[in-house]
Amino acid sequence: MTVQWPEDLDDLEVALLTNVGALPAGAAGRIDSAAALAPGSALTAKELDDVVEAQLDSRHLDHVARWLRARGLGYYTIGSAGHESNALVAAALRPTDPALLHYRSGGFYLARARQVAGHDGARDVLLGLLASADEPIAGGRHKVFGHADLAVIPQTSTISSHLPRAMGVAFAIGRAARLGVLLRWPHDAIAVTSFGDASLNHSTAQGALNAAAYAAHQGMAMPALFVCEDNGWGISVPTPAGWVQASLSARAGLRYEQADGTDPVAVHDVTEELAEWVREERRPAVLHLRTVRFGGHAGTDVESGYRSAAGLRADRDRDPLLATAQVLIAAGATTPLAFVQRYLAGRSRLRERAEELFAERRPLDSASTVMAPLSPRRPDAVAELAACAGDDGERSAFFAKLPESEGRLTLAETINRTLGEVLGADRRVLVFGEDVGAKGGVYGVTRGLQRRTGASRVFDTLLDEQSILGLALGAGVSGLVPIPEIAVPSASPRIDCSSRSVSKTLAEPIRRWS
Repeated sequence: MTVQWPEDLDDLEVALLTNVGALPAGAAGRIDSAAALAPGSALTAKELDDVVEAQLDSRHLDHVARWLRARGLGYYTIGSAGHESNALVAAALRPTDPALLHYRSGGFYLARARQVAGHDGARDVLLGLLASADEPIAGGRHKVFGHADLAVIPQTSTISSHLPRAMGVAFAIGRAARLGVLLRWPHDAIAVTSFGDASLNHSTAQGALNAAAYAAHQGMAMPALFVCEDNGWGISVPTPAGWVQASLSARAGLRYEQADGTDPVAVHDVTEELAEWVREERRPAVLHLRTVRFGGHAGTDVESGYRSAAGLRADRDRDPLLATAQVLIAAGATTPLAFVQRYLAGRSRLRERAEELFAERRPLDSASTVMAPLSPRRPDAVAELAACAGDDGERSAFFAKLPESEGRLTLAETINRTLGEVLGADRRVLVFGEDVGAKGGVYGVTRGLQRRTGASRVFDTLLDEQSILGLALGAGVSGLVPIPEIAVPSASPRIDCSSRSVSKTLAEPIRRWS
C-alpha cells in the first residue's frame, strides 16, 4: 500500500518520511506494549507511543506556524524542530514538578499536557501563534509555553531570564518544607528548567547555576534540574565542540549527566534517574541533552547562508522523530507505513484546527485589549493584605515595644517596624538580600529582624542582584511572600534587565499565579 504525500511537504518532512519508510519492519508485537523497551528501563512501548504523539504535534505546530505566517494569518515563528527529545524529559517527570521552559521546549510542553487529563496543549500553542487574546499564558502577545494547570511557569525569549526564577522556585520548595508552610507545589517536587547551549554563556545563566551550587554547598535544599538542550548553534554562531560538557561537568555542587536525543530510551532513563536523585537528595543537577536544530533559528533565518549543505543533511539523520520511529518499529509497536500515515494525518488535523481557531479567535485589536492582562488592578486584595497584622499578644511578643507607642520614627525605623509586622503576621514572608541578616542592613533597615524570626526567614544572599531577584520571583510564583533588598543603585542596569524580562511575560497568569 502506498500513501499519497501532499505536494507542499518541505525538505525536512520529505527526508523524515523517506527515512522512516526505509526502516526495516519489526515483528508485530515483538515486545509486549507494557514491557520495558530495554533491560533495566522503565519506558514501555505504550508510553513511548504516547510520547511520540507529543513529538509529532510539536513538529506539526512548527510547520503550521510557518504555514500561517505565509498566508498572513500568523506572526513571529520560532520552532522546536529537532528538540523533540525533550518530550521524553517531561515523560520522566511528574506533572506537578514546576517547569520553566525555553522556546524550543514544545515537545516537553505537549508531553506535559498529555499527563494532565483533558488538557489540550496544541490549542494553547495555536492560540499563541494566532495572537489570540484567549491564549492562556501571554494573552496572545508572544509565543510562550506555560499554563497554571500544567505547572509550567511562563517565560520570555529574553536569553536565560527564566533560569534565576527556576532557581528561586527550587529554593522556595526546600524552604517551605523547612518552615512548614504550603506552596502550590508538593514538598517533594523538583523545579526543572530548559535552556540552549548558546544561552549557557549568558551572565544570567551563569548566575543561576552558580547560585544553585552556592546554596547546595551550604547544605540548603535546592531541588533544581537544569536541562541544557544543546543543538550546537547560537543563531549563526557555532558552539565550540566540547564546550558545554566542559563548562557544566566541572561545576562544584552540580551533578552532571548527558544523553543524546537520538536515543529516546536513554533520554527517558537518564532523566528519570537524575530527577529522582534531585528529588531525594534535594540538590541541583544538570542534564546535557544533545539535540539538532531544524528550520534555522527563527522564521526569517536562512541557515543555508552560514551552514554547509553537508552539515544540514547530516542533521536530518539525527532527527529525534526518526529515532523514536525506529525504536517503535523495531519493537513491533508500529510499522513504517503506519508511522508515515500517522504523521500525515496529524499534519492535516492541526492545520484544520488552526483554521478553526483563527475563525473563532479574539484578536488583539485595541490598546486596551493588549494592556488589560498586563497590570490587573486588585485594590481590594491589596488593601486586605496591607491590613494584615497579628493580634496585640502576637505583636507584643514580637516587638519589645509596639511601634505605635514609640513616638516619632525615622523612615528607616518605620520600614523596619513594617517589615516586623508582616513577618510576625505571615510565616510565608521572607526578607533577604545583601547584609540584611546579622548586620541588619547597610542602613539598619532590617536590624533585629533575623534575631526575632530566625535565619530561615531573614537571611543574607550571595552578591548577585540577578540571583536575588530570581529568588524573589521564583518564591513569589510558588506561593511565598518574598521581600528582596538590593543594596546599591549601581545594580540598576541588572535590575532593569530582569524586570523587563518578567514584565514581558506576565499576562493572564498574573491573576492565575498570584
